[in-house]
Amino acid sequence: MCEPSGNAAATDNAGASSGGMSAGAGIMMGGQLISSVLAQQSQYRLQQTQNRINRKAALASLEGDQAILLRNMQEESEAFAQSNFDRQRRAMELEATANVMAGEAGVSGISVDAITREIGRQEGEVGVRTKKTYENRLKSIEDSHTKLVSNMVARMNNLPPATEPNILATALNVTAPYVASGQFDDYFSKGN
Repeated sequence: MCEPSGNAAATDNAGASSGGMSAGAGIMMGGQLISSVLAQQSQYRLQQTQNRINRKAALASLEGDQAILLRNMQEESEAFAQSNFDRQRRAMELEATANVMAGEAGVSGISVDAITREIGRQEGEVGVRTKKTYENRLKSIEDSHTKLVSNMVARMNNLPPATEPNILATALNVTAPYVASGQFDDYFSKGN
């Protein structure tokens, strides 16, 4: 009678050790699950922070570049205004010189009017060319601005998304090796 009780005790010990292994595996699995979720949450917060920093850097870069383009536009406007003023002054000087020379030579009438008109025509041609050049430079600056904005939007769109932790998927990934190895078969068959 002692023998059967010894065998029963050995069987109970084997079942207990099998149950102990399952409980130990359960503890390990729980630790892995918590560790995985915490790591995912940390990665999520880190990615969000990095994306915020990158967005701010992209906006700051755009603002700096916009300030440069604005200064370029102001310089072009000032240069155009100065050029117009110089051109008109030069045309008036040429007209005055022509009038003085004609007066000193005793010439008047249609000849002097023709010279004056020619000076005005040439001044107008130069003015049209200068204005066209100015407009082209402004369009080039506007194109640069459009390109800057597009680059900033592309930088922001290329930021990696911050993925929130998925506890269910993590739990499935952590428990899959344990379930596949059969470590929980005895544990669940006993009703634990």
